Amino acid sequence: MESERTPLLNKTGATSTSQPNIVSQSSSLQWDPVRSRKAATFVLLALTLERLAYYALLANLLVFLSLGGNTPKEAMTAVLVVGAIAHFSALGGGWLADGALGRYWTLILGLTLYVVGFSMLTAVAGGILWSNTHASLPQLYTIFTCIGIAAGTVRANFPSFGAEQVRHGGGESVRKFFNWYYWCVNSGSLLGVGLLSLVAQEPATVAGGFLAAWGGAGAGVTLALVLLAMGKPYYVMYRPGSSPLLSTLKILQQGISGRWKLRRSTVQRSPALSSRSSPASANAPSWLDYAKMRYGGSYHDSSVEDVKKLGSVLLLLILLLPYWLVFFQIETGFQEQGVHLKIGLAPDNTFNIPTSWLSLFDQFFILGLIPLLNGFVYPAVDRRGVRVTVFGRIAVGMGLSLCAAISAGLLETISMQHWHDGHHIEQIIHNRKYNASDVSVLWQVPQYCLVGMAEVFAGVAGLEYVYSTAPKPLQAVAMGLLSTVEGLGSLLGTALIGALSPAWIPQDRDHFQGHLDYYFFLLAGIQGVTLVGFSISLFIKCCSSSRPAVVLDSSRVSNNTRASNSAGATTTTVIGFGLD
Repeated sequence: MESERTPLLNKTGATSTSQPNIVSQSSSLQWDPVRSRKAATFVLLALTLERLAYYALLANLLVFLSLGGNTPKEAMTAVLVVGAIAHFSALGGGWLADGALGRYWTLILGLTLYVVGFSMLTAVAGGILWSNTHASLPQLYTIFTCIGIAAGTVRANFPSFGAEQVRHGGGESVRKFFNWYYWCVNSGSLLGVGLLSLVAQEPATVAGGFLAAWGGAGAGVTLALVLLAMGKPYYVMYRPGSSPLLSTLKILQQGISGRWKLRRSTVQRSPALSSRSSPASANAPSWLDYAKMRYGGSYHDSSVEDVKKLGSVLLLLILLLPYWLVFFQIETGFQEQGVHLKIGLAPDNTFNIPTSWLSLFDQFFILGLIPLLNGFVYPAVDRRGVRVTVFGRIAVGMGLSLCAAISAGLLETISMQHWHDGHHIEQIIHNRKYNASDVSVLWQVPQYCLVGMAEVFAGVAGLEYVYSTAPKPLQAVAMGLLSTVEGLGSLLGTALIGALSPAWIPQDRDHFQGHLDYYFFLLAGIQGVTLVGFSISLFIKCCSSSRPAVVLDSSRVSNNTRASNSAGATTTTVIGFGLD
């Protein structure tokens, strides 16, 4: 097994102990495909059980709090808080892994917090922790914070830690891992939403179904902790570096201050000289280069170049914001649309399908599509000599996301037309009456499937790009950034809904007086504009890369050659496209 040799994010004069190295217990491990598969299997099984518990909580928390006497506003706010904590704490989990504990021990810590949180929640459901089963929200927020931090901590580290176990197998191994990563995430979600939701709500009492559901979720994360620990002899692990996030901030500060000092000194010497030696000239260094020792900074060239790579990661994550806006409609806009469609399936309406169950179509589609791509499509394309690039898959995912938003908008337009033509009904959902059109809720299946397809392409490829592009000491922080941007997409969606209410999104009783279809078409427009810009950049990059270079900088050629040799086969031709 090769060790880390590049002094990433090390200040001049730093000792070698601050560099990310393989720990002594793993330094003797050589590349072994069997060992790699065993290590990845332990990680993926633990991931599946963790996601089962997390999605079981999100799917059933609203009902649990409502049965506990909380108002709908309090219950919905609590659900959003858990999700927000889980997304934004991922950045802290990444920093903790990169700069202090390492990924393995950070995962152990996160799963331990999970066990504590679900143990407390189970005790609340059983009336053991407090004097009655209806705990107040301040008490419950202690548990929600614990579980949210645990979710963010493991989320930031599971992808990188698992990919480290297979990355020496080449780009194809990394691609397969991230595809199976998403497969396991959705398997856990399917079991959590489909199985534990039934356990939680039947019988629909706090001390009955929810006691078993939260206990089952707690047992799941406990087993995940045990499985992760059992796989330790097979893992490749790296020592954390010295505060990579702090080093990155110092590089940014030195780059800004160095560039500012140069501008001031140039202007003070002569305005004419300033115009002739403008930093915008072709051979001038970038502003971050002023953190390098040769330009007066205190960091090695490799350290600064690593920070530049984070810039390309952040730019791509920002470009994926419209994709996340559409993705989170599974829990918001699609649900709002579903309760106003006909949920009765039998002719006499003796069976009503829960609207939340339609999200299972998204997961079923992902579970079927990923093995198909891994087992047949990608190998067949590779045999023909065609490399499916990361950015190509992201563009496909954006296109499918665009189609999902258009599909939802068209369905809403048709539903509203049916309502205004007199084809309307009243239906009861959770003891609440809703006005609905006679259009079946099953017509939502295409938009859920399109979101699932988009996730297989854009979601998996985005995750793979972040792992492949981020420098080794900052990979967990980069994964934390990915989760943070997802949370930002959720918050932007919430803000957008607030801005458009009540004009387009009125109260439930006035649903058909609003224009939820306009909201979906607006999301489609935002995603479409992003897709067009992304595709144009991709086309320009492809054209420019096919032209022979006129002037070559030997240092850049050397650096690019080393980067190409260390990158996976899948991402070699695309890493850095249009983003550096």
